[in-house]
Amino acid sequence: MAAPDDPHMFPVETHFQKMARRTGGLSRRQALENAQVAIETIKLGFGDWIDGEVTALNTAIGEGKSAAPGDITWAETSLAHARQIRDVGTTMGFELVTFIASNLCEIFETIIAGVAPRNDLIACHIDALALAKQAQYRHLRPEQVPELSSGLRRIIDVASGPSDTTK
Repeated sequence: MAAPDDPHMFPVETHFQKMARRTGGLSRRQALENAQVAIETIKLGFGDWIDGEVTALNTAIGEGKSAAPGDITWAETSLAHARQIRDVGTTMGFELVTFIASNLCEIFETIIAGVAPRNDLIACHIDALALAKQAQYRHLRPEQVPELSSGLRRIIDVASGPSDTTK
């Protein structure tokens, strides 16, 4: 016999699980095929979408250069655009773009947390992003361009300073 304080686990069926198992729905195979077709269709316009996001990102960064000290709204807007690029990039086959956008997210998050903006770091990543979205680079993975990816990571690490604050 179990002790009175032993937890009892029981399965809970969610509304989503019930809906997924109901009769008349698509098979898993068909749903995956439909999703793949949808992604391929979206990929056709992805170049234009990413161009628009990078333009919006550059606009927000430009606003930061003339913002009052302590005004971080530009960094919040920049972070939103960098996150959108990061979150969609790999799905669309732009892994290098995702890597660079992820670094930009780190930069903007530190600015929002109170670290002074480093325009040189931002500009370096924006230049790398412009390169990575070009046709000859867009389908590369970060490990295929180790000089670029390790260099970008290194400047992020140097800019953030030593992780051990007891020194």
